[in-house]
Amino acid sequence: MAILRFRYDHIHLRARDPAAMARFFVDLFGAECRPEGRDGRYELTLDGQLLLIAPSNPDFPAEPAPGFPHLGLEHIGLGVDDLDAACAQLRSLGADIAIGPLAAGAFRLAFIRGPEGVMVELLERPAEHDPC
Repeated sequence: MAILRFRYDHIHLRARDPAAMARFFVDLFGAECRPEGRDGRYELTLDGQLLLIAPSNPDFPAEPAPGFPHLGLEHIGLGVDDLDAACAQLRSLGADIAIGPLAAGAFRLAFIRGPEGVMVELLERPAEHDPC
């Protein structure tokens, strides 16, 4: 049996207000947004990765966002070289820094609260850290 190769393709978020969710990622994190697609959908790229934002599906009502932290897909993590500078910049743009900056072992991190409970982690790794 051949070994299958998987590759990252996208993150898909549903939102009551997709435009506000798209603005959150564009304004705070520099995501690039293609023009609004059909039915209020947005396609963004963030550091070369695809982020899709869509409204609720009327045929399948969405559940409210769970509290934080929770089981399952919990947050989106973004790496930064200087956590303090990133948090200062985001604060100046009106970001809700929900947690941190704080030390977590060899790492430093902070969490930004976005629309509808979406959480984005900022993570500063030490230069010598080898994840493997």
